[in-house]
Amino acid sequence: MATEVKLPDLGEGVEDAAVSRWLVKVGDEVSAGDIILEVATDKVDTEVAAPASGKILKLNAGEGEIVSLSAVLAVIGADGESVDDASSEESTPAAADAAPAPESKPQTTADATQSTAQKPPSEKAETSDDGIKATPVAKRVAAEKGISLSGISGTGPGGQVTKDDVLAQSEGDHAPNNEGRDEALPGDLADVAPLEVRRLAADYNISLHEVANGRALSTLTRYDLLNAVAARTGDDEVGKQYLPPQDFAYGAQPAAPAPTATPAPTEATQSAAPPKAAATAAPKLSAAVEVVKPSRMRQLIAQNTFESLQSSPQLTTWHDVDMTAVINHRKAHKAEFAANGVNLTVTAYLIAATITGLKAVPAANGRWTDDGIAIYRTYNIGMAASMPADKYGLGGLIVPVIKNAGDLNLMGIARQVNELAEKARANKVTGPDLQDGTFTVTNYGTSGSVFQTPIIHQGQAGILGTGAIEKRAVVVSNGSPLEANLGDYLSFKPMLTLAFTFDHRVLDGATADAFCVAIKKSLESWQ
Repeated sequence: MATEVKLPDLGEGVEDAAVSRWLVKVGDEVSAGDIILEVATDKVDTEVAAPASGKILKLNAGEGEIVSLSAVLAVIGADGESVDDASSEESTPAAADAAPAPESKPQTTADATQSTAQKPPSEKAETSDDGIKATPVAKRVAAEKGISLSGISGTGPGGQVTKDDVLAQSEGDHAPNNEGRDEALPGDLADVAPLEVRRLAADYNISLHEVANGRALSTLTRYDLLNAVAARTGDDEVGKQYLPPQDFAYGAQPAAPAPTATPAPTEATQSAAPPKAAATAAPKLSAAVEVVKPSRMRQLIAQNTFESLQSSPQLTTWHDVDMTAVINHRKAHKAEFAANGVNLTVTAYLIAATITGLKAVPAANGRWTDDGIAIYRTYNIGMAASMPADKYGLGGLIVPVIKNAGDLNLMGIARQVNELAEKARANKVTGPDLQDGTFTVTNYGTSGSVFQTPIIHQGQAGILGTGAIEKRAVVVSNGSPLEANLGDYLSFKPMLTLAFTFDHRVLDGATADAFCVAIKKSLESWQ
């Protein structure tokens, strides 16, 4: 009987994965345990092994395609065995969510077109009845929320609609009749306009109540304000509708103009399309420009870092640390640790001192929520690790987590640092290794950097960056530190600069500095 190849457990929070590279082709013989493909998620790249021995009968996903967690990626069986033996038992969740078929009834033609097993491997996404390409998760969410995929502009590979596109449409739907959002917020929030709408109203000195014209203020969108500005200044006809750009956050763009709309929007859209296409194609036509498609990891780093800066007010404070005590301790105990199979690195000291700082300022080991500030009682420290760069200098970044680091001594922390660093170098980090972090440390000093401004990993209150250790001239005073005296002299000490980026909703400058001072004292007095 044919065997289906599915994704392994990729960890909590992962909803889909992208097929990075197939290592086999149809007709190849494989043994159970052979690595047959590589996939990428928003957390880690993973290898998928063959669950059984046999011949590759079918590949259901092409490279670059985003698939759901339970999708059938390939079928393995004996020579001459029918693919239907495996594919007829289970189809991908997209088909099941869109139209679950009775188990005992044969598939109709329409059902068959929805089944992933019947689709050519070259297709890049699930295709709905109206020809809209969408990921399985996006189709399920759209069905749950009663949203038509035809009105959503996809931002995924090949223009496919993603879950984020559907959620954005649900949160901020824009219809061509300029009625704004359909439903008002509950209770007292009904007459509270979105922040961007209030800012536009202040910038243009427009009354929100006049623009709303009886509607709840919470239903207003930025385009309601732009229409009002255009109507007031006479730059455009009153009936002209400002439509969101293709990549607007809400993801809403009408599939066709409304019957009552004037011809202006259609003409404007048509006239705007050629320049946009030309701008996209220009780099490909120039011999001096090469457009490199980013990896799945690069795309997710771009998305997550951008969203982090957009979702929280981030501030960075710097503190210089004298690392003399740490260097002396490491020199005295390095051989002892090595005898126990542990490489004692400076990173281990930094993580141990970070835990001291988190215990001194517990809010730093927390996060902001709508219900209040959540403070974690365990110390799961993420350790940012860079991935090798390609020929273009495009690398990656993962953050494996040392679980319950507060219960470990220096040797235990150093051992965990060694193990996770080795797994990262060998690309063996798994989903569970990246989960449940409460705070992150990034030691960019290993690459020679002295100062950086780290970006917070969302779901945490801060991230600590540590620069390179370098000798600096430091004034040592035997008297008042601020008044000149004959006892002052220069000393060349190994110095390191801490950079603590924190969520200003959780911490203020004073509490963030208290956290850094606790780390500084721990490192400078290490025994």
